[in-house]
Amino acid sequence: MNALHGTQALQAAIQSPVPWLAHPLPRPERRTTPPIARQSAPLHAMQTGFGSDPARGLNLLQAVLNQVDYGLAVVATDSHELLFANAPALAALQGDPANSNGLCLANGKLLARNLADASQLNLALQRTKVGQRALLQLAPDDAGASAIAVMPLSMPGYALLAFAKQQLCDTTTVTLFAKERGLTSAEGQVLAQVCKGLRPHEIATRHGVQVSTVRTQLRAIRQKTASDSVRDLVQKVSVLPPLALNLNGLLGGMMAPHYL
Repeated sequence: MNALHGTQALQAAIQSPVPWLAHPLPRPERRTTPPIARQSAPLHAMQTGFGSDPARGLNLLQAVLNQVDYGLAVVATDSHELLFANAPALAALQGDPANSNGLCLANGKLLARNLADASQLNLALQRTKVGQRALLQLAPDDAGASAIAVMPLSMPGYALLAFAKQQLCDTTTVTLFAKERGLTSAEGQVLAQVCKGLRPHEIATRHGVQVSTVRTQLRAIRQKTASDSVRDLVQKVSVLPPLALNLNGLLGGMMAPHYL
């Protein structure tokens, strides 16, 4: 597919009157601030392999975005209509109101959970019309809420929302990292607990072993991952590519659009 066909495919997705959505997934507990690119880049992702079949290109785009651990959603700046959301974004919008980002869906539109936050949401969306970005925080930090990046798109009238990464070290990435570095099952479990911020004595208590056993496992993990310290180990895992939860079986019809 050439660049023109790729652009037309994305325009078809955004201009569709019904949101193109994927099934929601459970939300892990820990989140961080979403990434914001320094500047936009020309579209190259849809340039090859699809001829004049934009629907196939859209299915591929959906499959790709569902594999990323950052929620991504496209919203109309004036009507607040949700036009696209990948699975992590839907999970964030449909999560527990007591531990959320302050946003929700109602009749296909993006709304603030609290009426007092509606003006802040609207202002962030309106600012995208003049090319400005915003970092939306609709609840106090101590309320467990995460920030949302609101960014302009090259197509006027639409904004991209990027939700915070679901965990500092997501389970899928940690598991794959452990496998690739040759960690044993027990060492992989210790690595997962360390990445969640647990100390050796806490890990030992959870696993029903001696602290000395956990420390021995940590030394083995550091050796296999060429890490100088536990801090270095966690740093290596935290900057790995964010992988969404395994969607196989959960999204059996993933290639077909799922509408609200």
